[in-house]
Amino acid sequence: MEENHETRPAPVYSAYGISRRNPLTWLAVLFAVLSFAARIVHISVPDTGAERIGSALYAVIAMILSGLACLWFALELIVHGKERLFKTAKPEGLFCVFLIVRACVFFAAGAFAPKNGWLLAADIVLLLALMIVYRMTVSTGGRSKAKPVPRRIAALVLFVIALGLHLAVNKALFTAPSLITALEEGSVLLAILAVLCVLIGVKKRESDRPLPQCGDRNDGRRIRSLDPMNGVAVYIMPERVPSSNLFRDCFECSNADAYIREKREEGLAHFGITHLMLAAYARTVSQRPAVNRFISGQKTYSRDDSIEVSMTIKKDMTLDGSETIITVYLDPNDTAYTVYEKFNKEVEAVKSTQELDSSFDRIAGLLDLIPGVFMKFTVWLLKTIDYFGHLPRFLTKLSPFHGSMFVTSMGSLGIPPVFHHLYNFGNIPVFLAFGMKRMENEVQPDGSVKKKRYIDFTVNTDERICDGFYFASAFKYFKRCMADPHRLDTPPETVIHDVE
Repeated sequence: MEENHETRPAPVYSAYGISRRNPLTWLAVLFAVLSFAARIVHISVPDTGAERIGSALYAVIAMILSGLACLWFALELIVHGKERLFKTAKPEGLFCVFLIVRACVFFAAGAFAPKNGWLLAADIVLLLALMIVYRMTVSTGGRSKAKPVPRRIAALVLFVIALGLHLAVNKALFTAPSLITALEEGSVLLAILAVLCVLIGVKKRESDRPLPQCGDRNDGRRIRSLDPMNGVAVYIMPERVPSSNLFRDCFECSNADAYIREKREEGLAHFGITHLMLAAYARTVSQRPAVNRFISGQKTYSRDDSIEVSMTIKKDMTLDGSETIITVYLDPNDTAYTVYEKFNKEVEAVKSTQELDSSFDRIAGLLDLIPGVFMKFTVWLLKTIDYFGHLPRFLTKLSPFHGSMFVTSMGSLGIPPVFHHLYNFGNIPVFLAFGMKRMENEVQPDGSVKKKRYIDFTVNTDERICDGFYFASAFKYFKRCMADPHRLDTPPETVIHDVE
């Protein structure tokens, strides 16, 4: 299977976002924070809404649902408003749930006349519709349609109607005006205004690549177009280690050795087989992007143009020499030169200190302080959060168990490559190990015998990320890169992107 250089019309993907430079962003944040502050004051003032309806439980519900929703909404808007506005859908939905609970509690307590029960039903229906339409509005990221549905307009209309019903339903706003009522209603109105500011200020952006949308992780884009069998297989084989396939192969390294000598003569000191294999793998991903997928939470994700390679290094080759794990961030367009620079930069960053001390070492040191029983709970908690895709990005960057591939060199130890296991923690789908050079006598077509040098390598893969035919094609392309390494001197003519 050769590179596919066929030109196709680029699909257009669209999503809504709102920049931090937009004044409406900060106005929405201000309204959300003021709504939270008004709720705090309302709960603190004697004769609160909780006493008015005869239950302190309402005060707790209002504080948790309303307060959490407002602060959560403001935070997501500031951090993710431009690229991942869909993250505001959950706090907005939580606030709608609060409004529904609030309307039902007030209706049960006689806060508005029973004859207006139909208004309560209409309010609940509209709030549920608002949750769905708002989520659809901010969760775009797929292909644009010729005549896109004006969901933003629909959301604005629903908000205006919901606001009108809110005023109509709550009789206390008009019949018993007081500080308590003003704080109660002011908190609700400010939160509604915050969402209205967002809907008015959002801008549509388009791209020829899929944009982040609801269901994506911060370290990967969910693949939504796979066959149903793939969706079932991840539940039949839920863990990574039992789903792994072991593969062993070798490549003749005469061309690779000559290429390495050439690069060293060019001034790339210490350029070696590790640099070459990483460059070959990055080029393989540029043409076979499915090998850069991973499984998490029984869903398949793609890292797209982010190739994250983890590797263990030792400061000195002694029995008691300290070791650490580094992560190198590569790109499908990388050449052998850029891979050399990126890899050496990470190595020097940890070897320049007296003791190997990477960011992962510092995190591991903190975790090691946790007692054994609580440590098991901590790991379980981290795995659970990661399962649902909510592990913060800074942690997945520090973790050597989250990435595209783990590499280990057995050649520097003078032994053949091992079949290394995958990890159920994290999401690394490929483990590559390569060993020392070995000599082999081969009979040539003319009957003579020639010595050739080979390097064995083993690969442990998560078979769920793509099928066997695709894996075989990727391995063959990788070996072609090792047999003709000069192709790695320049970026690929075309980078093939993964499916939607």
